[in-house]
Amino acid sequence: MSNAFWAYGSALKRGQGAASEAFTAIAEIVSDIAVNMSRDEIDVTSHASADGYREFIPGFRDGGEISFEANYLPTNATHDGTTGVLEGFNSDSVENFRIVLPDSIGYWSLVGFFTAHEVGLPLEEQGQLSCTIKVSGKPTWTDGAES
Repeated sequence: MSNAFWAYGSALKRGQGAASEAFTAIAEIVSDIAVNMSRDEIDVTSHASADGYREFIPGFRDGGEISFEANYLPTNATHDGTTGVLEGFNSDSVENFRIVLPDSIGYWSLVGFFTAHEVGLPLEEQGQLSCTIKVSGKPTWTDGAES
């Protein structure tokens, strides 16, 4: 039998920056939440490369970006311009975030800043919010419940 788990109940949380930092889930996310790290490749091909095949060595790693969509809640404390994601976009702060998996499986900790904040107001659907966070540095994984 598989050890897979249902990702329903995962949360993207934003820290508030205090010495004893608390994390608050961004409300009503409706899309996938993903950590999409990547790594550069350095081409070291030379005239001595075997059989005419390119050769590579690993280069810098990139923590990637986190993009998410949510039901737009302009007066919600996690969305608004005072304490929410709009405030985060308008500031120049690098902040702490967590992606928390359900059932105390574990969580990703990362540092990043908002690079996109888009509001959609379609005629026949709910208001929509799309945001992107650029990860700075190395995301870290912790097994178990948040501490």
